[in-house]
Amino acid sequence: MMGRTMWKNPKISVRWVVVGGLVCVSSAMLVRSIFGADDEGQARPTHVKVKSVLSGDKVKVKHYGRLIYAGVRAPCEGEPLYEEAKRRNAELVFGKELRLRYGEQVRDRDGRLQAYAFLDDALLNDIMVREGLAYVRLTTTTQRFADRLLDAQRQAREERRGLWQHVSESSDDEYAADPKYGNFHRVSCAEVPKIKPQRLVTFKSKDAAFDAGYAPCTHCLP
Repeated sequence: MMGRTMWKNPKISVRWVVVGGLVCVSSAMLVRSIFGADDEGQARPTHVKVKSVLSGDKVKVKHYGRLIYAGVRAPCEGEPLYEEAKRRNAELVFGKELRLRYGEQVRDRDGRLQAYAFLDDALLNDIMVREGLAYVRLTTTTQRFADRLLDAQRQAREERRGLWQHVSESSDDEYAADPKYGNFHRVSCAEVPKIKPQRLVTFKSKDAAFDAGYAPCTHCLP
């Protein structure tokens, strides 16, 4: 009877609708403040614990699945120093808690957390690049520490650390790149026709591509 009476009174009905809406909004804000989420409701953890190490730039963390270090690309399986990069990453982070900071988006196109990972005050993305165990790979959504990572890569290249002992001189007259994904390719690569004309960037040498923060394509291996 009370419920029926309430809805017969338009003033009371509106009041309850407004109160209910405020409760929903407050609850959503409370959830975000406790668990961390962006405006689209994606999980945005600030601290995670590493369960396993997948490669030189990827780990699996408790509760949130896979995490990829933003702005870098470590060697893939079959490339030089893949095992060394994976082993070094494990030495640094296995079983430890990482503090995360984000760039322009929380997850990459594969649904993995995409973040800058700190162990105490040390930026792991920077460490892997500085030790020559990862390339800088800047995309439209990973620009936050661009200058710092490029500086680390310049030092590693100059001292020919790690990967830079295996990078050959330019063999092609031109290389194609896509800023959306941060890779550069041989012009004959099957990935090049997929690049939209308005995004296509070209370089006359590998060094120029590396200086701009592009990493070599894993398919054509320029």
